[in-house]
Parts: sequence; C-alpha cells; structure tokens
Amino acid sequence: MRLGSMQRFTDGRWEFYNPVHIVFGVDTLRLVGEFVDGSHVLFLTTSGFAKRGLTDEVAGMLGSSLVEIVDNIEPNPELAQLERLVEDLRHMDFDTIVALGGGSVIDTAKVISAVLPRIGKGFSLRAHLERNAGELTETGIPVVAIPTTAGTGAEVTPFATVWDLGAKKKYSLSGQGLFPKVALIDPSLTLTLPREQTLISGLDAVSHAFESIWNRNATPISIMYATEALRIAMPTLPLVVEDLGNLEHRTKMLQASLFAGLAISNTRTALAHSISYSLTLNYGVPHGLACSFALPAILRFNAEEDDGRLSGLARSLEFSSVQDLFQYVSLFLDRLTAQRMLSEYVDSDLEELKGKTLEMVSSDRLDNNLRKAHREDLLGIITVSLF
Repeated sequence: MRLGSMQRFTDGRWEFYNPVHIVFGVDTLRLVGEFVDGSHVLFLTTSGFAKRGLTDEVAGMLGSSLVEIVDNIEPNPELAQLERLVEDLRHMDFDTIVALGGGSVIDTAKVISAVLPRIGKGFSLRAHLERNAGELTETGIPVVAIPTTAGTGAEVTPFATVWDLGAKKKYSLSGQGLFPKVALIDPSLTLTLPREQTLISGLDAVSHAFESIWNRNATPISIMYATEALRIAMPTLPLVVEDLGNLEHRTKMLQASLFAGLAISNTRTALAHSISYSLTLNYGVPHGLACSFALPAILRFNAEEDDGRLSGLARSLEFSSVQDLFQYVSLFLDRLTAQRMLSEYVDSDLEELKGKTLEMVSSDRLDNNLRKAHREDLLGIITVSLF
C-alpha cells in the first residue's frame, strides 16, 4: 500500500503504520551499544560533534562494533554528494548505521540504507529520483537514528529529502523500507543547539503538525499526534529560544517534534511545504522557516472548506474558533520574528519570487491539501504572507 494513500477517515476506514522502536529520555544515547551489539557499524555525524568530543564519546560506546566514522555530513543532502558517499562506502563491511545529528544526517543514513543493498542490481539513485520511480518497500540496512534537533521528526518517518542544487530540484526518497529501526531520542543532545537552529527546527515541527491536520490523508491517530504536537510546541518554542539551557523546555520540544513526525509519517506534507521548496533552492531560506511563514494564510484558506477538523483543532487547543487560532498563529510567528528572518534571505521583487515559486510547486504536496489550491490561490497566499 502506498504510504499516505488511506481513504479519508470520515468514510469509516483508515490505517496507521509506524514500525520504529522509540526510546525517549535523558541519557538514552548511552543505550546505543545495546542496540548494535554484535553488529558492524557505520557511524554518521557532523564535524560539529567531532569538535565537541561527542563523536569520540559515541565511538567509545560502540566499541568493537564500530567499522567506520563519516563525520562530515552537511545540511540539505545533495544528490551528487550522496552518490559519491555511496560509492565510497560500497565495499565497506557494515550491517548497521548509527546516525547522530539533525534531519540531514538521518536522511543521509536512510539514503545509504536504501541504496547500498541495491548497488550492483542496476539501481541508480539519480535515475530513480528523476523518474519518480516509486517507493522502496524492501528493508535496507538497519538505521539507529539519534536526533539532535527538535524539528524534522526524521527518526520516525519513511522519507529522505535529497536536493539537486545545480538543477534547482528537490526530491523525496520514500517507502516503508526507509523507516529507521530504532530512534534513541535524548533531549540533552539538543542543549547545545544555537538559538537560530533551535527556532528554525522548532518551526519545522509546527509546520509538520499543521500540514498533517489539513491533509487529505489524515486519520484519527495522525490528527491526535499532530494536535498534541501543537499543544506542546506553540507555547514552548518561544520559551526555549529565550532559555536555551532549559532541559524541560528542550524535552517538550523534542516530544512535539516526535509527535509531528509520527503524524507526517502517514500523511506526508501539503501546501506549506510545496511553497517552501523554491525559497530554499532559490534563496537559501532554511527549511523550517520556508515552510512556516505561510501557515496563517494557509490555515485561513483551508478553513473555508473545513470538514470539522480545523474547528476541532481550535477547540482542542482551547480557542473558541478557527479565527482565534489564526490570530494566535500569526502572533506566534510575529513573536518569533519569522517575517524579519525571512526578509534577510528574500531580497527579490514580488513578481520574481512568485514566478519562481509557482515554477517549483510540488503537485504531490498540493494534492494532499484539504482544499484544492489553484494558481491564483497560491499567488494570494504568497502575497499575503510575504508582504
């Protein structure tokens, strides 16, 4: 079954699937050795963790299981870089991947997990993505995902984002075979995340939650997870960016990110993400900011054809109406200075920006949206949200 292809839950039939073994709590990182005992491990992370000494610490936990460390994973996995990495790794002897980092590290692990077993069988990552050749259902190399940001939820989703910056394209590798085997979610790992990255990743979690609610593939379980993610994240994110060392706030944001990730693992994303890709590829806008700036306008747009889920969301979050929720979300983004941050990246005129955005809108994501959006709707949402 295609992930996200469930019937609207209003017809009485729906499904939810997520096979990831989740372990949540402070110091759960120290359990990593238990989950790789007897394995041969490839350890993926970033240069930042190597500099802070965490890479060596985790290597010690992995012990004799460790085969290779790749500690130079960069943000926004780029297709050509992933192809080179897969080629470099194809003759190494490992049967488990440990990924410590944000969504980019975990996505890189998923790509390696899915692609390496298919090398030599005529599989080409580039050709698969360019042809939109479908989902990968066969289980790949097991991944133990250890997120260090509270935003993407990649540790519990069957998707990996791949960017082709030269061609100005964004791809998504997907399928049940991309679910990590284990997610070790340790809030203490997010304590060193700087303010801007904390804010941007938190906005990503909020976007995922909203996108999975105003989604044609929503189910009662995905809406439950997404609603709880918003209930936690919207009051907590402004607090955590002003008190980065507060472990309680960090824990709550990581819970919200996890819940939002569980929701989108079954629904995928929708209109806000479709609009976002052009801003990232053409202007370098960080993903969480690019997919959150239009949330109020999209909420208002979808509310015109609300089937009860948005008014239900408003009530669950203790607002008397969707309009009150709209005002709250607008003030929430204002408090976080999202518009000012966006203006630091986007310096082109409105017509140029709208043109580039419309060129890159993803029809797959548009089709997931609760209300069908036409060209004029997109132009209106972009105009209202940016200017």
